[in-house]
Amino acid sequence: MDTKLWDLLPPACLAKSTLWIGGEWYEAADSGTFAVSSPIDDSALLLASRAQAADVDRAVRAAGAAAASWANNGSMRAGVMRSIADEIRGHAQELGVIETLDSGRPISETAGASIEHAAGLFDYYAGLADKLHGSSVPMGNEATAIVEREPFGVIGAISAWNYPLENAATKIAPIIACGNTMVLKPAEQSPLVTLLLAQLMQKAGLPDGVANIITGFGPEVGTPLITHPLVSKISFTGSTATGRRVAAAAGEALKSVVLELGGKSPMLVFGDADLSRAASAAVFSAFKNAGQTCTSCARVLVVRPILDHFTALCRAAAENLRVGDPFDPTTQIGPIISAKQLARVRQLMSGLGRAQDCHPGFHPVPGGHFFPPTIVTKFAPDSDFARQEIFGPVMALHAFDTDEEAWQLANDTEYGLAASVWTSSIHRAEQARRLLVSGIVWINCVHTLSAGTPLGGHKASGIGSEYGLEAAEQYMKTKTTVTMSKGWNSPFA
Repeated sequence: MDTKLWDLLPPACLAKSTLWIGGEWYEAADSGTFAVSSPIDDSALLLASRAQAADVDRAVRAAGAAAASWANNGSMRAGVMRSIADEIRGHAQELGVIETLDSGRPISETAGASIEHAAGLFDYYAGLADKLHGSSVPMGNEATAIVEREPFGVIGAISAWNYPLENAATKIAPIIACGNTMVLKPAEQSPLVTLLLAQLMQKAGLPDGVANIITGFGPEVGTPLITHPLVSKISFTGSTATGRRVAAAAGEALKSVVLELGGKSPMLVFGDADLSRAASAAVFSAFKNAGQTCTSCARVLVVRPILDHFTALCRAAAENLRVGDPFDPTTQIGPIISAKQLARVRQLMSGLGRAQDCHPGFHPVPGGHFFPPTIVTKFAPDSDFARQEIFGPVMALHAFDTDEEAWQLANDTEYGLAASVWTSSIHRAEQARRLLVSGIVWINCVHTLSAGTPLGGHKASGIGSEYGLEAAEQYMKTKTTVTMSKGWNSPFA
């Protein structure tokens, strides 16, 4: 890889100034830093500023100062957001290289579909920015209620490490479209592409202070961001355990939250399905981004008579996967994000013994955080492996005997984010829609989403929605003004 990181990021950022506040780069107030390294080979990328509460306060106040002018002009917001989408598309290669270095995702994705997804979010919400109007409600007695939609003001956002650019766009686009300003903390494991996005947003004409980006760790940045008195709402993407702590802190301050959390999503395969397509979909869903996808359907439930045949199909598909250097355009699966996450995957896999069926053609890049795509066919249903989100390239196959058992097994989890059902029966597909406790149900497909498709978890998978009109609505509050054409007379008179 000949392209150097310092050719792509602005010089001030590389001088340890990775706090983007009010349109300028800053170092942390106490000059603290932390190392950002690549999961590909553990090579150091740069020292990022380690923000503290004082830096959070500075960023929040910059967002507050920009709030009034940004909120008052929907047409201006729409134009800027379309320009941001153009800048993302125009810098696809640079964004892709940075994200691959930082997260280990294959360049074929980071410079391809991820770019269009991120740009598409800005385009979609640009289309809403000048159309977020209120309504009037006739009340009789010559009274009318005027219902207005207003931005919250300053939003605090915390994003996850697995899809850095897309996660940042998922936060930023609906929040600023609705007239809010914001402070975003990208995940400390993969912050770099979000810093490059800051430069592109400024180039596109985003006013200084509308979107501020600060790097650091949860206790030092996330907590003061959640509790800051000028922050009106919190949007968080990450694990369910951390989401509970975020919700508790926000609740103490009486702030509403949007939480996109974990999943243990099922795929249900019935005997009347197109088994070849279903197996291909199962392998894609379980191993996409090395299994580091919250909607991954890695818990595959198969009707018993076809289990052996379907397992063979999955194994055959897995053997053709190309795992390795994510800068190789033919690579499909890169490394796990960090040594810590790799250790967690290994811990959850320990004790399974010969139940594991590892991809045989795998040769790891020396020093990287690679884990082989693995199919598991024998495990205890009440084990941590079966109950917890693994977030690694692991597929678990389990049999069921009846439709009723399939629905019961699918719902037998604390999560409810996504589900996929493979069948040619319209009746069974309709049952899936009604009976599965899940924010989204895919019928004969997986990971099919658009900017306009709301995605929100049930149960421990979250609160609120991302994407669609639903996401925009949660970043606005309502104000009702009641007027009368004649004077009001007190009933006590």
